[in-house]
Amino acid sequence: MAKSPPELSRPTYPTLKTPSCPKQRTTMSASSLYSPKLSIFLLALCVSLFTLYHIRFLHAPPSSTSWSLMHHWERVTNCTQELESMAEKLRQAVTFLPLKDLRYADTAPEGHTWFMSSMHDTREEGEVQHQQFPSESSKGRLLCLKGKETHDGSWNSYALAWPEALPINATLLKGLTFVSYNHYNYDNIWHGLSAMVPFVSWHRRNGCESPSRWILYHWGELRFNMSPWLKILIEATFGGAPYIENFEGVNDSQPVCFEKSVVMRHNEGGMSRDTMIETYDLMRCKAKVYCNLSLEGRIAEVNKQGLPVIGMTLFMRTGTRSFKNESAVIGIFEKECAKIDGCRLMVAYSNNLTFCEQVCKILSIFSFFINNYNLKHIKYFN
Repeated sequence: MAKSPPELSRPTYPTLKTPSCPKQRTTMSASSLYSPKLSIFLLALCVSLFTLYHIRFLHAPPSSTSWSLMHHWERVTNCTQELESMAEKLRQAVTFLPLKDLRYADTAPEGHTWFMSSMHDTREEGEVQHQQFPSESSKGRLLCLKGKETHDGSWNSYALAWPEALPINATLLKGLTFVSYNHYNYDNIWHGLSAMVPFVSWHRRNGCESPSRWILYHWGELRFNMSPWLKILIEATFGGAPYIENFEGVNDSQPVCFEKSVVMRHNEGGMSRDTMIETYDLMRCKAKVYCNLSLEGRIAEVNKQGLPVIGMTLFMRTGTRSFKNESAVIGIFEKECAKIDGCRLMVAYSNNLTFCEQVCKILSIFSFFINNYNLKHIKYFN
């Protein structure tokens, strides 16, 4: 019997106490090629058969008992060997397919997509499209991945395997694994948030079960990082900083299987408006607790004249989507704000604010929010 591969150590991180959905404790370890469940099953089967035959022998003539016992024990041994042979054939039969199927390059984000193209999503009315392993649709099989390619996703691969017959030299990672496919990237706040939301929705509907690890893919290529803003939001929502799996200590040809995994590849696809609202409500509540802000609505602020203060925030961006002449734009809004009693203008930049400053504190003081491009992530937290 093959030796068990060494356990993979993983960093631990502190958990954050939240008002609801306590974080479940998960562990991660490596599993040997031969499953303990299979060994126990085979042993129990052999003992049962031996017991049945032994009962028969009690009623058999003494002269024939010894020969019959030997004969039937040989049959039990042969049965065990046949079962082990079948398990080995199942291991050999596990077939890995490319994570990125180039046949569907022209319709990459549609339908079954080009990511794990042979698999079809579970669809429930109003809920996110997803895949879960093991499940009834996978016939109890686990998800296995192979490859650490970061430039060509077609070199990475996936397969399904029964827990009792994992691929040769496979490593089994315990706990829940979130596998995310993002057609864009995880550095952009909005695209990263869109990829995260379906996992929060699944988490909300499944007893607030939290992941032991995240595996991030873009076009089938592994990614090992995400925007700091998104990391903090995940930490606030799930009660702990996300561990992004990098498969350290695993070579390119070694399969890695997961005790339980959930795959998302359509972002908010399938989510109804009500489900979307409930999911963002949960994240908003967790973010306010994380940032130590009141869950109650803010009290209207007034100036010295007793007039309500009108907060106007000009949210600036840097790079290709920034204003060409920022000073001129700021001057225009300063001039208009000065015409209104109680108006107060604040200029902020997205790249020099922490998560709590950007999403919570700014939102708690503004009445009007001005931005030149795409501020959906802020809108959902208002």
